[in-house]
Amino acid sequence: MGATLRGRDATRPVPFGSYRLVRIGDISQEGTLLNEDFVCIEPRQSVSEELILRSGDVLFPNRGTRTTALAYRLDQARTIAGAQFFILRPETTRVLPEYLAWFLRTEEAANYFGGKRKGTYVQIIERKDLADLEMPLPPLAVQKTVVAAAELAVKERKLSEGLACMRWRLTNGQLLRAAGSYASR
Repeated sequence: MGATLRGRDATRPVPFGSYRLVRIGDISQEGTLLNEDFVCIEPRQSVSEELILRSGDVLFPNRGTRTTALAYRLDQARTIAGAQFFILRPETTRVLPEYLAWFLRTEEAANYFGGKRKGTYVQIIERKDLADLEMPLPPLAVQKTVVAAAELAVKERKLSEGLACMRWRLTNGQLLRAAGSYASR
């Protein structure tokens, strides 16, 4: 679990705080960082070394309905994740962090967790539910290929969305010009 910081001001931004805090809003649905300039905080109690993020940790939200995951690859000192995350430290001789994060973002995992969430106002996933998730575990070389293909698929989707938006603007612009030619008649 991420850091549980107690007190009303525990996660309030402090310009020169001694820790950086990764929040759920810092991670996209595709498992990328939206912001690497994390908010600085100053916890009122000591923070265990186990809670400080390391390159290769996988962050997975344990609250809410978003099913995303991030393979954390930054080398920023004293960065922690909030309590809304599970911090997974995969055994890298068996599973690549990026592969684990990819699998946790799949529709299969989303469907699994959709049936396991508990709560009405704030839905949570329990550690046991995460541990019980079955994940295919191909050789590391295959995992690397899967991750690379998944990254390319995300890029292709974003390019396709951008192209569709440009096509829509072009068509609307042409229609406006065509309609405008009748304005003074």
